[in-house]
Amino acid sequence: MKKSNVFIATCLLLCLGWQTTIGQTHDKADTTAILQALSKVNTDYGNAFAKADSSLLINAYASDACIMPANAPAMCGPLAFLTFYKLGYKMGVRNIKFKTLALFGITRDFVTEQGVFDFQNSDGVSLGTGKYLVVWKQTPSGWKMYRDMFNNDAPPAKVQK
Repeated sequence: MKKSNVFIATCLLLCLGWQTTIGQTHDKADTTAILQALSKVNTDYGNAFAKADSSLLINAYASDACIMPANAPAMCGPLAFLTFYKLGYKMGVRNIKFKTLALFGITRDFVTEQGVFDFQNSDGVSLGTGKYLVVWKQTPSGWKMYRDMFNNDAPPAKVQK
């Protein structure tokens, strides 16, 4: 009987230790540093349109990432990211402003960001707003978008020709 109790106690301790590692929490300094890193990538992403520089958008994503827009198939890989950029640019997008609302599931390798966005034309006029969830992946070159899911709050405004 004692051996089975020791075995059960050992299993419980191992399971509790494993759960603590998997669900590890980060202190405020870690969260602040992660938020700052994500904010920089988000700013560069918006600037890709302002500067007509698709590399800023492509570099925001991990090489194995996917963009998952509403009402469309997933777009995975750098060539798909370039196609996505060209579609937005053709629609008249010249900047995107992101606002992070929350971070969830922060681990050493991944974090999920919830936020809202406003994409704008060259005059800073809003072409539409929406919300997003991004799963970020820690890579050797920093935090990169791994799964980017979003949808608009309303159909995008028509582009004036």
